[in-house]
Amino acid sequence: MYPQVIVSDRDLALMNAISVVFPEATNILCRFHINKNVKAKCRMFVDSRKAWDIVMNAWGVVVDYHKCDAYDEIVKGFEFVCSSWPLFVDYVKKTWLIPHKEKFVRAWTDRVMHLANTSSNRCVS
Repeated sequence: MYPQVIVSDRDLALMNAISVVFPEATNILCRFHINKNVKAKCRMFVDSRKAWDIVMNAWGVVVDYHKCDAYDEIVKGFEFVCSSWPLFVDYVKKTWLIPHKEKFVRAWTDRVMHLANTSSNRCVS
């Protein structure tokens, strides 16, 4: 019996190994660690606490959005909210959304049974 879902960090070597050793398994990325990285990057660019809360709420909407067909509109809304911080938007899109959205955004992860396990950290799951 092989695992059907594996939650991991964005370690590219590990992700490649998972795809080779468990080709039938779906690799979901750890939302806890993604959010930790996005928050750290956001703090670098957004200096106001109120603005930071708005940006992080917009990020949460993107991650938790549940429909693939309108996902691009949600991302455009995120880009609009974050338009004052284009380097942050570039980071989020190039590091997370473009290459990995299918591995952590709810619209795609809900297609496989993962029993709400979205973190590789057992204390967070």
